Amino acid sequence: MKKIIFCDIPMKKQLDSMVYAGSGNTNILYSEPVVFPVNAILAENLKKNDKVKIILLRTLDKDGNSNKNTSLFMKELDSINSKVGAKLTYETVDSEFKETKDNHEARLKAILDKVEENSQIYADITFGPKPLPMILMCVLSFAEKFLNCDVKSVVYGKVNFDENNKAIFPELYDVTSLYYLNNLTNSMVAADGKEARKNLDEFFSL
Repeated sequence: MKKIIFCDIPMKKQLDSMVYAGSGNTNILYSEPVVFPVNAILAENLKKNDKVKIILLRTLDKDGNSNKNTSLFMKELDSINSKVGAKLTYETVDSEFKETKDNHEARLKAILDKVEENSQIYADITFGPKPLPMILMCVLSFAEKFLNCDVKSVVYGKVNFDENNKAIFPELYDVTSLYYLNNLTNSMVAADGKEARKNLDEFFSL
């Protein structure tokens, strides 16, 4: 299956590269520093001749930082892939930095247009405007339900900041379970709130 990677591109000027090996809940062992957490995942999952389409979700900013960070992502993943040999293609989805209903709908449609049927999907929601992961969850649900896609991993890179605003203590989390929890609550059928809570508790016990 073709792999499709979604990554929210930050508008920040200064980005720190971090080593995520052995942190969080992902069991990632990649010991090189990365700016974009999903690249640590890809470093361990890409195979020679894999066909991979990377969709970079950019929110346009007046200083052009999202454009610069797009180039940074590509440079970082290309370096990782130089030792692997997967077949990478890059595409971007640009949107304005405004959280209106019209902009949300336009962003959702533009992202969906990039999804190909029968693909494996990975997503990195570390960066970007706060509503963007919510939009991306809708895209993933649509892709799985109607385009026969397989949502493999949704990751989030968590850091703290020191007194100089430098990122420290990186941890990489697989939050794919939140995607499935959202799908569960949307599709759940129950006679009343008590039964619905019981169904939810059973899901959490899995």
